[in-house]
Amino acid sequence: MDLSEKILKLRKANGLSQDELSEQLNISRQSISKWESGQAMPELDKIVKLAEIFSVSTDYLLLPNETDELKLKTSILEKQQQDILQTQRKIQNKHFLIISLFVSLLTMAIIIFIGDYIVKLDNFDYENEIWGNFNNILLGRVLIICGILATIAITTILNFRYRTRP
Repeated sequence: MDLSEKILKLRKANGLSQDELSEQLNISRQSISKWESGQAMPELDKIVKLAEIFSVSTDYLLLPNETDELKLKTSILEKQQQDILQTQRKIQNKHFLIISLFVSLLTMAIIIFIGDYIVKLDNFDYENEIWGNFNNILLGRVLIICGILATIAITTILNFRYRTRP
């Protein structure tokens, strides 16, 4: 593999466009294009800068070596694997968030139903048409409020812990 191929592969492996690389080197995009097509060769100071940008040695850029080629392919595969793992992690986070929100809403609905049942339990005096036992009303409302707050807090903590785990 010659210098032009190495520049092209390293640029793509690092996820850089010709414009982005040219900005880092303070040259035109056309210069990068000419280097990659083999129409021109970079100056020595640009080769040194390329080595720094790509985290390779200048020997790797200038000398043909199968070991360096294998290292480059390995690093490209490692980067692709990291990208895949990161994408999978994002998908898992979304699934966990959706499931936890569904469970939270279901829990809140159950708490509201139970609280409402407690409020209505023997609270209406049908003979005098007035509400009765204030303790049941208070207990039901407190249960609803505390249950909803606890559900929100637990869901938030679980989502935070899940997102920050290694």
